[in-house]
Amino acid sequence: MSRVHLSYSEPVSRIHPRGWTSPEDCLESRATAEELRDAINVLSGRDAARRRTWNFTPCTCSSSREAR
Repeated sequence: MSRVHLSYSEPVSRIHPRGWTSPEDCLESRATAEELRDAINVLSGRDAARRRTWNFTPCTCSSSREAR
């Protein structure tokens, strides 16, 4: 399995006048990243989940970086 980075972006809004992108989480696999995305969506509610765009990218960290 390959590690991935997970982040999400939110569009311009009253809350985020310039838009916003979350910090990346470095995770052990795409499956783990999808589980985290799903959990965050449940906790944040439908409105927040609807406006977010999720980004899954290959991990480019140093191999010494600890993954979740």
